Parts: sequence; structure tokens; C-alpha cells
Amino acid sequence: MSEILDALTVQARVILAFILRDMRTRFGRSRLGYFWAVFEPLTMILALALIFGLMDRGAPINVDIHLFFFTGIIPWMLFSRGVSMMSNAIESTTALLTYPQVKAVDMIIARIILEFATLFIVSLIYLCFLYFWGILDRIESILMSIVVLMLAILLGSGFGLVGGVIKLYFPGYSSFQALLMRVMFFVSGVFFVADSLPSVIRDGLWYNPVLHLIEWERSVFFYGFESQFYQPIYPLLWILSLGFLGLAGERVTRSKLRQLGI
Repeated sequence: MSEILDALTVQARVILAFILRDMRTRFGRSRLGYFWAVFEPLTMILALALIFGLMDRGAPINVDIHLFFFTGIIPWMLFSRGVSMMSNAIESTTALLTYPQVKAVDMIIARIILEFATLFIVSLIYLCFLYFWGILDRIESILMSIVVLMLAILLGSGFGLVGGVIKLYFPGYSSFQALLMRVMFFVSGVFFVADSLPSVIRDGLWYNPVLHLIEWERSVFFYGFESQFYQPIYPLLWILSLGFLGLAGERVTRSKLRQLGI
């Protein structure tokens, strides 16, 4: 039992070290870096709400436009940041894997914790602001809303990890991934709800797991709204499949990284 506790203690210290390293890398040593981490998602939500207001358009469902975009932007950013932070994870930590205490899963856990904690704090700040502004009344299921957000970053992390493996063999994949992410932003439900789309388009978009998560998030966030589109099992299957492929690919590619001298 003591050996297990010692191993868990070492792993926790490694994960904490990764978190602190990534915080310095991403946010820098100034307060401006932390300010931008909070300001960026809020800017996107407010900008989209302003654009829709100038166009005299409201939310596709009977909710405040700020909350509508909040439930679209935050899951999307968790997914997209999961993709970006894992895409270069293999190359950036290969040298550290020579230490026996360090495992690839430690780095993955650390990055997921950091990104999720950052956007979770941003979400709390924004929701508190909307509550005192009189826009937010209550959330249907806070627990399930958090669970869906966690699934969003896990989906993005698996997608990015698989992409990082592919990139080692096909360097041009980075350009394809960037293009794919741009397209996905417009077809993942940030601006619309799936039930309002024509059946032909809706059937085609059913295969997008991010759209399922955003529809799920709105269903557990808003009272009186229940999407008929999402299937919880579908994004879960994507998360499990991509996670398995990504971790297996990382193990297989270690020998290639040594050959490349990375």
C-alpha cells in the first residue's frame, strides 16, 4: 500500500511540475498573460452578441443571446485548445520521457487540468457578471454542465494527440488540421441549434461529435430547452477511440522521435 501511495505522490509532483512549466510557457511571467487568458473568450462572446444585436437577430432559442453564445463558445474553446495543446505535445516532451519518473500521461493530465481550470474560472467570472446583471437566473444542471465541458476538452485532447502522431509522418497534416478546425467552428453549433436546420443538413452534421457536445451542453444548461439531436454515447465513443489511438501512437512513435533526434 505504501508503494502505491509513494508512486501516486511522485506522479502528482510530476503533474504539478508540468502544470507550472506550462503556465510559465503560456502565460509568461507578467500579469498581462493571465489577463489575456481571461479576456480572450469573453471578447469572443461579447463580439458575437454585439454582431447579432447590430443585425437585429436574437438567439435561435428563447434565451439571452449572451448565454446562448456562452454555451457555444466555451465548449468549442475547450475542444480547440485541447487540439492545439496536444498537437505538439509529443515532440515537446520526448526529452523529458528519458526520466523514469516522467510518463506521457502525466503531461497529458497536466495540460488538460491547466486548460480546463483556466476556462472554468473564466466561465465562473462571466456567469457571475451575467447573474448580477440580471441576465442569468439559474442553470438546469450545474453538475452535468461541468461534465459536458470536461468531455469537450477530452475530445479535443484525443483529436490533437492523434494529430500529433500523424504530423510526425506527414508534416503537411498541420495545414490540413488548421483548415479542418476553421470549418468545424462554423458547423459545430456555436451560431445555431441543430433542430432548426433542414433535415438534409442536420443528417450530415450528425457525424460531428462537437455539435453533439454543444447541443448537450445547452440542453443541461437551459430550462425549457431539450435538443432532439444529440446522443451522449456518440462523443463518448469518439473520446475513448481517439484517446486509445493517441496514447498507442505516442508509444509507437517514440523510436521514430529518437531517430529524428527529437
